[in-house]
Amino acid sequence: MMKNVIFAALALVLFSACGTKKQYFEPDKIEDKLSYDSRLKSQINSSSDEFAVLNNGQILSKQGLIENFKLEKEFSILKYEADEFVIADNFGLLKIVNADGDELYSHKFDAAVLSVALQGDDLALILANNSIVLANRSLGIKFQQLLAPAPAQDMRVASPVFLTNMIIFPSLDGKLNVFDTQTQKIIRSFIISRDEFFNNIIYLEIKDNKMIVASSNRVVVVDEGRTFSLGEEIRNIAVYKDNIFIFAKNGNIIKTDLHLNKLFEKKFKFAIYNEINIFKDHLYVFEKTGYLIKSDLNLQEFKIYRVSGAKDSNAFMQDDKFYYSNKILNLI
Repeated sequence: MMKNVIFAALALVLFSACGTKKQYFEPDKIEDKLSYDSRLKSQINSSSDEFAVLNNGQILSKQGLIENFKLEKEFSILKYEADEFVIADNFGLLKIVNADGDELYSHKFDAAVLSVALQGDDLALILANNSIVLANRSLGIKFQQLLAPAPAQDMRVASPVFLTNMIIFPSLDGKLNVFDTQTQKIIRSFIISRDEFFNNIIYLEIKDNKMIVASSNRVVVVDEGRTFSLGEEIRNIAVYKDNIFIFAKNGNIIKTDLHLNKLFEKKFKFAIYNEINIFKDHLYVFEKTGYLIKSDLNLQEFKIYRVSGAKDSNAFMQDDKFYYSNKILNLI
């Protein structure tokens, strides 16, 4: 009797282990195997939607490799604008430097700076403790407010947006906060996501008087007082012309109009989308296990390529180039 109980218990453990085996994206058809066209001087150390940082401190932006600048150790890059670099460490120090490394502005904030927007000498910032800040290079802190605690955050944090007499601050607790620059007050807040964890705003753009905003589980569009919403577990999002492309954590790719009406949809089972790019009216997607997916914008015609040496690599896309590890592949 005891032997039967032990055998049953072992069988249950083995069955459970098999049931939780990790599954990976496996294309039905692979078009070809691609290799790199050229090399970078150093491997990619880290990447975000806008930048990649190489091991040697050089930076890739959406305009390509920035030749004559190297990022300080222990700093990350938040913004590159008008030949100025906004960089920050993990302890609240933020600097603005030029290509020669000359320091143009420096301030130690209460917590690490996660995102920033610039307008003239003004800086709008989101801090890791969920503070929103308006600072000025000459005048110092003009406004600062600590919002509700947000203990667990998605690593993607949208930047504030400057509008006429207003700043839209996307906070880590899933809200959009409208700040009046004349009265120096938050005049309104909108709740985008109510989840307990990973609730922060990961995307914010104003396009043709429409506000497009996303958390990790919802996309919202505000257009002339009307609100449109679509719930989805989101890994990436891209806005191109009059369409929104949503890349879901379940492998789904969804194309909608600017009111979030679904137009086309395609699912690649178990796919994990690490990098996305739209170039010459084609969608390029790097899948974590080393595949490059090329699609027309209606998600009808696909070609899937195996990229040699790209599996689990840090990667970045820019116009007609796909960077992975220390390699450069020209998109076809």
